[in-house]
Amino acid sequence: MSNCLFRPPVPWLVIYAIVCLLWIGFADGIAPNIISAAYNEQSLSVLNWFFKSHKSLPLEHYLDRWSVTAAAVLIAMVLHLAIVLLIGRIDRKHRLSATPTALSRINFILIAFSAAFLALTVLSWAQGDYKYYYLDEWRVVLAGRDPWLCGRPLNPACNSYGPLFNALAPLVWVNPFANKLLFAFSYLAYVIWLIKDLAPRRGLALSWPWLSLWILNPFPWVEIAYFGYFDVLVALACVAAVHSLISKRDAVSGTYLAVGVLLKYMPIVILPFLVFSERRFHFRLLSVCVGVVIFGLAVSTLIWGTSTFSPLALAALRHPTWSIYDVLGSTHSPLRLFWDWPKVASIDWLEKPFLVTAGLGVFVWCVLRRTGPALAGTPAILVTLLFFRSGYFNYQMVPFLLISYWVVSEWKQLREHSGLAALLGGYFGVLTILELVHWSTITIVTYTDGDILYSAMVMLKFLLNCALLVRLLQFSALHRSNYHNSEQPNPMAATTPQST
Repeated sequence: MSNCLFRPPVPWLVIYAIVCLLWIGFADGIAPNIISAAYNEQSLSVLNWFFKSHKSLPLEHYLDRWSVTAAAVLIAMVLHLAIVLLIGRIDRKHRLSATPTALSRINFILIAFSAAFLALTVLSWAQGDYKYYYLDEWRVVLAGRDPWLCGRPLNPACNSYGPLFNALAPLVWVNPFANKLLFAFSYLAYVIWLIKDLAPRRGLALSWPWLSLWILNPFPWVEIAYFGYFDVLVALACVAAVHSLISKRDAVSGTYLAVGVLLKYMPIVILPFLVFSERRFHFRLLSVCVGVVIFGLAVSTLIWGTSTFSPLALAALRHPTWSIYDVLGSTHSPLRLFWDWPKVASIDWLEKPFLVTAGLGVFVWCVLRRTGPALAGTPAILVTLLFFRSGYFNYQMVPFLLISYWVVSEWKQLREHSGLAALLGGYFGVLTILELVHWSTITIVTYTDGDILYSAMVMLKFLLNCALLVRLLQFSALHRSNYHNSEQPNPMAATTPQST
């Protein structure tokens, strides 16, 4: 398998072109006839039974849905070809430094993983926010209306995203799931870059515990492939900012971070951690990031007016959801175990003091410990997610990708901490389970103050977040201590004669 990847891409182009042509022939010429026959109960018994139980919708509905799916499959094939070519290019870049057997095994795993990931992205159709919010907001943009207006049928709340989110709207013209496939492809390209490019340069010997963190962990499968959250783009912008800062490209780092902020405002909390990384003031990063953000907001204001800033008001005033404030103010508040806490009490006002105090504390810790940019950005996001009034699970995609980058880039310090992979895999695995429970038919109804399951899940998520944050801060202190000790001169060096 791997030997083929090192040849010129022409054979791969021919193979994928043939497969695409065969798919087009089947999707346009054969499948519609099968669907029509099954709808009229003249096909296989299984298909007849399916359409018999779904006769409430006209035949045209299923033909249109098939047309969208078939086109999405074709796009997925093209993206998979791009992934195969990317793998081959990286292998040629590193001059086949790995053994042929190991190289072939890793390449096969990555190619199969990418195919399965893209297949789930298409076959899962539209779920969650992608179905009820994203598509609706992009269609509003394409219709020339204000995407931040409230009261639309499928999205009664205001658009809570940045202006750059609207730039994804034209892809809906190509296919309603083009953006979902873009999110999946972005994650796959990132994983391949980590494993095939960055890891060899950092001396990371790939093993199943670490490989499974990116391939078998259910978190990206559910959040990206199934639900299609765009937070992966925000997370990649943050990773690119950190990587650029480590590479001494401050202006590029500021640009990437500004892109993340314009997609979703939350990455702004990383800015001070990067600007003062390792006790150095990165003025160019700060000026470029602020300048690009101001420019993006100005352009958006010219197009849509002052409603551009409505997501900021929404973030500050929205009702707490999946946050500690929602539980502490409910009938299941753990505070009732210690004193006579009111049955229902609003404690939303604690959000700002908690965010400022905890955020400042983590920032001072990272500055004093000279925490590197690869790790500093993660506590910044985690402490924000701890005390922010909205704690949706898709927000965790930013720390997931930041931690993935940190693991690879700091592998020499992490290789002795074998339990870290289990800790990270368990943390994001539990979050995935909570996400699925949240969207299940049992808990899809609106939560109330009497919903003990909801309160238990929020508390579990909060405690896990605290544990991970504390562990990373402890590790930063340990790493800094070891680094400091390694730099201390040997007191015997001056008295011990050197060997020749």
